[in-house]
Amino acid sequence: MNSLEKMKKFNIRKINSTQVIICLICFIISLSVTIQARTINTSESDILRLKRENELRDEIAQWKEVYEVANEKIAEQNKKIEDYRNASAKTDDTVALIKKELDIANLLAGVSAVKGPGITVTLDDSAAIEKIAIDAGYYNNNVYIIHDTDIMSIMNELSVAGAEAFSVNGQRIISTSAIRCVGPLIQINGINLSAPFTITAIGNPDTLVGSLNLRGGIISEIKSAQIDVTIEKHEEVTIPAYDKIIEYKYAVPVVEVDK
Repeated sequence: MNSLEKMKKFNIRKINSTQVIICLICFIISLSVTIQARTINTSESDILRLKRENELRDEIAQWKEVYEVANEKIAEQNKKIEDYRNASAKTDDTVALIKKELDIANLLAGVSAVKGPGITVTLDDSAAIEKIAIDAGYYNNNVYIIHDTDIMSIMNELSVAGAEAFSVNGQRIISTSAIRCVGPLIQINGINLSAPFTITAIGNPDTLVGSLNLRGGIISEIKSAQIDVTIEKHEEVTIPAYDKIIEYKYAVPVVEVDK
């Protein structure tokens, strides 16, 4: 082999070695770039993930704060509701007590209708007057007619026996009721009433009837004056309310002052 061929072979080998080195360098550079790119992508992904996590933490913290505030408000509202319920219960009890006392006051005052077991006592003088007038040709009004005192005596006797309410011919008797004779009529609560007179009383029927039928009592006296008397027991009677205005011009409540 001559020197020229040797030189060519040497150059070819040199070129091949150079190419290999260049290829190797390019490979290394490419690998480095790839690794760097991957590293950069990974870093960016981690940064984004961390940023998202931080945002989520902040959002969770905000919602937690909102939840706590809402919880406090709910607790406040529940307390108010409980307070209202307690106050309402107390108010209802107070109203119920006041209503009960008012009902009792109305009952005692006679301004409300009442019902219960009781009796009726009916007084009628028409037959006696007619008979006496026919037999004797005259009659004495002061002896043979029903007087206001007869009605009041019967009610007094029934009051002692425990009667709780009265009416006469539908007129409720209260503390200010006036009962008086007006000629052949009896005036009660300003209303003129004629015989027969029916007295209605609420109480124990047996006790009330027993008090009237005492020997020598008011019923015996009335019957002796030729006046018809009918007494009946009832499981329930109704007495109407006093239907007129009650006015006190001079009487006023006494206010007690704490000492």
